[in-house]
This record gives sequence, C-alpha cells and structure tokens, in this order.
Amino acid sequence: MKLLSPRQVHLDFHTSGYIHGIGGDFDSEAFAKTFQEASVSSVTVFGRCHHGYLYYQSEAHPEIMHPYLERKNLMLEQIDALHAVGIRAPVYTTIQWDRYNAELHPEWLIRNEKGEHEGGPFTEPGFYQSLCVNTGYWDFLEAHMRELLTLLKGKTDGFFFDITGIRPCVCAACLGMMRKRGIDAKDPVALRNFAKESIDNFKGRMTALVREYSKDCTVFYNAGHIGPCTKASVDSYSHFELESLPSGAWGYLHFPLTARYARTLGKDYMGMNGKFHTEWGDFHSLKNLAALEFEVFRMLSFGAAASIGDQLEPRGILNPATYNLIGKVYKRVAQCEEWARPSVNVAEAAVITSEPSNGEFSLPESMMGAAQMLEELALQFDIIAPEADLSGYKLVILPEDLVADASLQSRLDAYTAAGGAIIACAKGGMDAQGNYPACFGAASLEENENYPDFVIAEGLLTKDLESGNEYVIYKQGQRIAPKGAKTILEARGPYFPRKGDKFCSHRYTPSAKGEKYPAALQNGNVILFAHPLFEQYRHNAPHWCKQLMDNAISLLLPKRMVKHDGPSFISVNLLGQPEHKRVNAHVLSYVPQRKSAAIDIIEERIKLRNVRFEFNLPGKVIKQARMVPEGVSLAIEGNAVIVPEIDGYGIVELVWE
Repeated sequence: MKLLSPRQVHLDFHTSGYIHGIGGDFDSEAFAKTFQEASVSSVTVFGRCHHGYLYYQSEAHPEIMHPYLERKNLMLEQIDALHAVGIRAPVYTTIQWDRYNAELHPEWLIRNEKGEHEGGPFTEPGFYQSLCVNTGYWDFLEAHMRELLTLLKGKTDGFFFDITGIRPCVCAACLGMMRKRGIDAKDPVALRNFAKESIDNFKGRMTALVREYSKDCTVFYNAGHIGPCTKASVDSYSHFELESLPSGAWGYLHFPLTARYARTLGKDYMGMNGKFHTEWGDFHSLKNLAALEFEVFRMLSFGAAASIGDQLEPRGILNPATYNLIGKVYKRVAQCEEWARPSVNVAEAAVITSEPSNGEFSLPESMMGAAQMLEELALQFDIIAPEADLSGYKLVILPEDLVADASLQSRLDAYTAAGGAIIACAKGGMDAQGNYPACFGAASLEENENYPDFVIAEGLLTKDLESGNEYVIYKQGQRIAPKGAKTILEARGPYFPRKGDKFCSHRYTPSAKGEKYPAALQNGNVILFAHPLFEQYRHNAPHWCKQLMDNAISLLLPKRMVKHDGPSFISVNLLGQPEHKRVNAHVLSYVPQRKSAAIDIIEERIKLRNVRFEFNLPGKVIKQARMVPEGVSLAIEGNAVIVPEIDGYGIVELVWE
C-alpha cells in the first residue's frame, strides 16, 4: 500500500465573480514558507471552484476563468511554489456543483420527479443546483480535465473531485437511458440504484481518463462520507479522504464510525476536518486549539493521515494565525506519526454495518449508538460490510436493524461453529421473514406492543447494576423465545401501553410487577438481546444499557485486548507495527461539550493521572512499555501498565518478545 503524505491542508478557494483582485497579493515564496513552517506536507490547490471559475490560463474555456483573476496562472504558481520546497500539490475541481454551468446549461441540471432542479432558486445565494454527469456536462468535464492534465504534465500529484454523490435524476438524458434498459423511473429504489450506478460509472470513466496521462497520481472522489456506498467503486480511488468536520453537519461521532469501516477496504486514508469554528466558508474564524488537537490526533490514533481544511482569501494571502494554529498541531503529529504510520489496525470484534449500500450520509441511529458505546467500553473493533470475512474476529456484533440474507445467516452459523461469538440486538440477524439464524437457538414471536419493558437486575448480565432493580428500556423491543437457548435476562411489562386516553403520569405506565419474559437469551457463544440497545444509547444514553452490553462482552470475551480504570470519555486505539514487534496504544482525553445550541465545543485538554491499563495481546508477551515520543519507561505488572500522566494525547508503546 502506497502511503499518503501525512500532514495535509485542503485549501478551498470558492470565490465570487463579484470580487475583484483575485490573487493580486499572492507571493509564491511567502505562500510556500507558511506551509513549510507549519509542517504541512501536501496542499490541495484549486483548479475550478463551485462558482464555476477556473484559476489558471485556459485556452479551452477562457470564458470561465475568474473574471477578476489578476494572476492568470495562480494555480500553476501555487504548485510551482510548493514543489520548490518539497510539498505536494494535488488539484481540486468540482463536479456536481458549478453555478456558472448550471445557469448556462439548464439541460444539464439534475431533475426530480416533478422536473424541478436540485438546490434553491437562481435568485438566491448558493451553488447547489446540481449537474448530471449523464448529460453533455460529461463532454465539458472531459475537455476541462484533458486541458488540466496537459498543463500539469510532469507536475501531476493528484486530483480531488468534489461533490460526487448519489443523486436520483429524471432529466431527459437519464430518462432515455432508463427507458432503454427497462428501468421504471417511478420506482424510487430502482431510480436510486440507477443514480448510484451512474456516479460509479462516472468515477470509472474519469479515473481511466486521468490514467491516460498519469499512472500514479492520487485520485479521490468526495461525497462527504465513505461507507458501503463506496465499495462498488473502490477501484476508481487511489485512497480515501474522510471529510468529517465535527462542528458542521458531521458531528464528533462521524469520523470514528466511518474510519472503522474505511480502514477495512485495503487503501490508505486520511481524515479531513477544518480550521473553522463551524465548517466550510467560515472566514476569519479559528477552531479552538484543543479541538483541532483532538480531531487530528484522533485521525492519527486510527493510523490515518490528516488533512485540515482552510480557505484562501480572495487576494491570495494565507492567514498567519491559521498556520500558527495548524503548525502547533502538525509539529506534534510529526513527532508521533512513526508510531502510527504505517500500521495495521488491531481489532478483536466487528460490527456488521446496517448502513445501506446505496445510501449516502444516512448513518443509522443504531450504528451511531454502537460506535459511541463500544468506544466508551474500549472495545477494539472494526465496522464491516455484511459480505465481509468474519474469521479474523473473536466477536461479531449485529445491530438491531441489520437484516440478514440467507448467505449471511449461513456464514454466521459457520462462524459460531468455528468458535466465534455473536452479540445481537432485537432484529439484528433476522431474515426478511422474521427468522433468526439457527445458531441463535431463538425465535422471534412479535414486536412487543406493551412497552416500555423493565429489565430485572438479576444474573450475570446485570453485574454492577442495583440487584433486583427494574431498569426501563424505552424503545420497543422484540418478544423472543428460546429454541435451545437459555434465558439469561428477564423483563416485565407495564400495566398497559400509553395509547389514546389510556395513560399514566407524564411519560409511560410503570411496571405491573407481573409475569417475567426473556429480555436476553444465550445459546453457547451467542447472546441475543430483545431490545435495540444501540439505538437506545444513541437516543438518550442510559448507563444501564451500556452496562448490559459490557457484561455481555465480558461473558463472551473474558480477556479483552484493552481495559482501563480511567473515565469513559477517553478513547483507546491499538495500532500494530509487527515489523517493529510492537503495538501502540493511542489514548485521547478530550471532552466535547454542548456549550452552544448548534455544535459541540472542545476548549481544554483533560489531564489524566495514574490510569491503569490492562493489555491482552493474543500470543504476545509484553517485555517493554514506554510513553513515546517522550521515551519514558513504564513499569509492567503482568499485563498491566500504569500511566502516570496523559495530557490530552499520549502513546503507550508495547514491545513484545
């Protein structure tokens, strides 16, 4: 696997045609020096922006050069300046958003079933009137790219193709293609599948075009998310860039969730956040230092390269304060990255994703809850597709909305027969007819209409809960029955469900203290919960749901790779470097807070002292432990290490014999 440049900046330059003096104050030496002093190793520069303008001297399309571009070859000057100091410079171009072409060529616009275009009216601000790659727009893009590739001959580091999403379209071109193939455009599933196929085909054609000119430059297509929707077109990518600005639409859960999936696809990848307080286009703002540290160090903790988004101001001058901020973070990354890159992820468990393969940025609540809960439990896990190989994991977890086809159910049966363990919630693992795999030893009777349920704290699954207490599970669960399994957790129901004029108090009816029924079953190395514990945790994070899951994991994995006595907000990721005979534990201690109505904020590092970690590395005996890059040796007691201090971020190097 070819490794990406480790410390990147994505330099946006979406610039209005009403602004004069574009690039007028650009100084190539100062430009390159600013990045160099901030320890930046790659900068994505702009060829064409969402406004539709070019930032280089174009013979093919001189009419769409920015009307007030003073430095006619601004893009090439930027590339030459960066190359002169050893910094890479891939080129950005937009695909589905281009305001200039959207106005000039209405026949290229993506149309919905009513014939209306995407995005707002042209009389309002915004460049979101999306263009369809099945129209004559492809001819424009091909000519644009051939010109760029010719201009960049000998200087082509890579391309970032932005806005390449799955956008159902019934424009004339798409309708004609669907009619020829007998696709019913009125069927929303068929229409979406066609849209996905269209954008995947576009990626293939564009990568083939790029490869005519450059065999080894990087190629990436951005749609704001990497997930199962990406897998069919994976060969069109050289790598993945996980756009995930936590202070924007993504939130702090998005990156770790998508990273755990992306790292299983066999290509190097980077995280991408922004220097902005909010997100793209937030001029003259700076992210808090602690927030930028956390976001970038978290990328490194997953073994990923890092990219920080910025936007160049119209006259072409970089903001010194921005690169003072970026430099503080990237200098620390440069010190630490040898313990992260290259590396292999170390995982004992896998969550099979319920995210649809034709979806996009539509993460199920169950997956969000699972990512949050399991990270808090320090479980080392990947997120994998339903068709992925299970054999490398000791534990497989099925979220409550994962529908299993016959192939998956058969593979789950074979996996458990070979000694693998499974935890499933509610409908997780059911087929479309409502049947669980044979290995569950369980039957689903029906959805429980008389809910919420009240699980009773009795038995091994309720360790560290109040013995005998009833704990509410608010969300609707399944009624399950053993078919060879044994009941290991029970629940009671309310007097009646809250419906119509039949209710009690403010929220729901309390327990009737009546008949008990199964809330969890165990069949050998399979545990089935009746309730959607992950979605419940995502909704309002009841501690008892996490405790139930923690106890279930401990029953099936008595020796987890990582345990610690620190607070639940710390995250621990293991990265293996077998060539050095070591595993590195990356520990982060930061707390996002909802200080505002709209976004989570991080202002401070959280300093931890004397945290005890237990590491169980299969087949490995830890001979040496130290904090790196500081080189501070740590005492080892069996498989335990006490870390005297972690100031926001620390790496524990574990060397085996």
